[in-house]
Amino acid sequence: MDGRGAGPVDLLLRHGRVITMDPARRILVDGAIAVTDGRITDMGPDREVAPRHTARETRDLRSAVVHPGLVDGHNHTNSRAVRGLFPKDSIDWSPVERATLEGMTPEFEYASAVLACMEMVASGTTIYSDTGGSLFLDQTVAAIETVGMRGVPGWFIVDAPGALGGTWSRAALAQRLQVSTQEGLRRLRDQVDRYPFRRGPGEPSPRARSAVLLMGMLANTEQLVIAAQELARERDLPLIMHKSWSADEVEASLAEHGRRPVERLADIGVLGPNVTLAHAIQLDEHEVELLAAAGASMLRGVGAIRVGRFPEALAAGVNVALGSDGGRGQKHDVARAMYLAVGVHREVRGAFPVITFEQALEMATINGARALGLADELGSIEIGKRADLVVHGLDATEAHPKLRDPVDALVFVMRSGSVESVYVDGEPIYLGRRFTRFDPVVAYETVDRLAAEFEAQIGIGRFSAWPLIE
Repeated sequence: MDGRGAGPVDLLLRHGRVITMDPARRILVDGAIAVTDGRITDMGPDREVAPRHTARETRDLRSAVVHPGLVDGHNHTNSRAVRGLFPKDSIDWSPVERATLEGMTPEFEYASAVLACMEMVASGTTIYSDTGGSLFLDQTVAAIETVGMRGVPGWFIVDAPGALGGTWSRAALAQRLQVSTQEGLRRLRDQVDRYPFRRGPGEPSPRARSAVLLMGMLANTEQLVIAAQELARERDLPLIMHKSWSADEVEASLAEHGRRPVERLADIGVLGPNVTLAHAIQLDEHEVELLAAAGASMLRGVGAIRVGRFPEALAAGVNVALGSDGGRGQKHDVARAMYLAVGVHREVRGAFPVITFEQALEMATINGARALGLADELGSIEIGKRADLVVHGLDATEAHPKLRDPVDALVFVMRSGSVESVYVDGEPIYLGRRFTRFDPVVAYETVDRLAAEFEAQIGIGRFSAWPLIE
């Protein structure tokens, strides 16, 4: 028996095909989930759970697939309003990114973050983490609260001398964004003080919380990285940062320290079980071993399939999660990342399987929760955990046929196309494919206006390959 006794509950979801992601990885072919005060208080076969409870609200899911909310472990939300306005013939997106940061306003950051959160929720994601990207942190938090999902945002912090030169080029931008190491640490303390990562017993679960988040990738001094880890250990928080994104970063580390980036983190005492490295693409075999030994996590990103060692990291026991990133034009869709993790590795490696359907779903759920230091709250459907749940509708072609084991179909066919409802703390923030906390039309109108203003600023049609006829 799975239950904790009979009694009234707030919500009872019945007759779902529940992919629990619990330690046994059970799939409840005809399952039920009971929710009280935002937590799962009972779950198991419907024939056992349903008779034990009366519910304020009951939904018959009619064999719809249910799974834990997906985790987007690496994301940036403040440029959604201008995605698609990027060069088609170059990977150099700096002109648009520079203009975005130069012109960033509280309204722009809020509107972009709202759109990003909407896209995540509609594709089944219930929590995301940044590596520190907010110029107006309170606006990002407000956007998270507006949509109702969970987020781990933080201040944009760059303290390394010259980090905003070169590609960024404009001195005025560097002057606006670059901070001292002391100010960088003050901002880290500010975000974790004002948006606590955890709340005490009986306190409401925070939708927006902050951890120790750094840009990394040569943007931060070692002094700040060491101080950040000291803060993280002092507060029992995860330390999440970009690392080993490009060959240039590796070459710079070798030139300055004679060590590769992850080796250097180990040398200075930063690497540890609370560390999650976004991207972590340019690793050698020894660095994978260091991550495994430290219990650290890594997140996939651009270039992962071509040169990354993610299958090897999984085999070595590293906790590998997924992230959509999202600066330039990517879609915030972790379900699509699951599909790519399975399919593209097969093509590049010429092997079958390389990453299995089950591993991809683990990467998007329980592994992601571990990477954010939240596996005790999220990432699986278990008694005592937060009721962050995704229900796939039966009115989508992707949802059929209804298979008893839905994992392969979820990762390879259904993905995000059939998401019908999303619950956070048992609250339906997306119900019947409609957002429940706000009017999405207003959000769309705002972001379209801001995008039009930005397009006019950088030059209408600047990146259009075909003529635009007004």
